[in-house]
Amino acid sequence: MTSSVSDWKRLFKQAFDHLEPGGWFEMQEGHVRPLSDDGTLTKEHSLSQWADYIEEACNIFGRPFADVPGLVEVMKEVGYVDVTYSTFKWPINTWPKDPHYRTLGQFNHENYMDGIEGFTLAPFTRALEWTREEVDVFLIGVRNDLRNRNIHAYIPIQLVHGRKPEAVPETD
Repeated sequence: MTSSVSDWKRLFKQAFDHLEPGGWFEMQEGHVRPLSDDGTLTKEHSLSQWADYIEEACNIFGRPFADVPGLVEVMKEVGYVDVTYSTFKWPINTWPKDPHYRTLGQFNHENYMDGIEGFTLAPFTRALEWTREEVDVFLIGVRNDLRNRNIHAYIPIQLVHGRKPEAVPETD
């Protein structure tokens, strides 16, 4: 859903209207901006600059990234109950020592390496007006950062879910 929804309230309402009473709606958003808790990812890294450019392009397109914690209130406004927000860390590669996170990092790394060009071309060439060659050269640095196990970065995965009440009052 990242940067593709212009009216979250409308989306949540459509889902709400199609749920059976007691049914759940869940959405997950992987934020574009990688983070590191130990400072090994800095603003000078190509990966950080890539996130800056992606956010800039999405703003130019009129599709900024959602404030996911803020969507909790939007879901409640629509009528959902038991709405919760939680976050998870998905490493960008196999830097973690914990086997679970190392495996998760391996899968996430493969997804990024396979998809980084596709994630980047349209925003950079259409919104930022880069040439294909400029994108290709820039992505060399991004891929190098993604491979660098000394950069302890992760993608924050944000999850919001809520339930349609068992009995919904009739509205006109």
